[in-house]
Amino acid sequence: LIEQMEREILTALRWKINPPTVAQCISHLIELFPTQSAHSDFSRVSHGILEMSRFFSELSVYQASLSIEQRPSVVAFSCVLNAMECVSTVSLPYSVRQDFLEDIAKATHLQEGMMEVCKARSHLRELHSTIPENQFDTSADGGSYDRNMSSLDRSSPVSVTGL
Repeated sequence: LIEQMEREILTALRWKINPPTVAQCISHLIELFPTQSAHSDFSRVSHGILEMSRFFSELSVYQASLSIEQRPSVVAFSCVLNAMECVSTVSLPYSVRQDFLEDIAKATHLQEGMMEVCKARSHLRELHSTIPENQFDTSADGGSYDRNMSSLDRSSPVSVTGL
């Protein structure tokens, strides 16, 4: 009886089932980003955060603790947090950042201080630090990138410089 019901469900879904991916979760999280404010052009900022988050998500596949053992939503949230570190506080004011994080917490129950998020962020930073410097040659678009990421006053390799 259970197997029959499962077949009916799968047939109704046309067998189009798969677990959520980190990339899908990132896209959903970015949809929660503010669309307007007096501070900045948030479409450019959100696009930069999206692209940098995707970059971090690609790094995550190199570590089993992120790509296999961790929930995609946690890895995605960690990628977004690390990407936001690459955006200057002028482009992404603290108040807007906090509002964004509160919206994410309301929608997903993910929070910046969660142990699993902190561990994932640390792993992503570690993976990022192993990339040779020349991987970030952004001379074509005038962007710059500080690999240290110890402060929020950073710009990313995806041209969010000066936002």
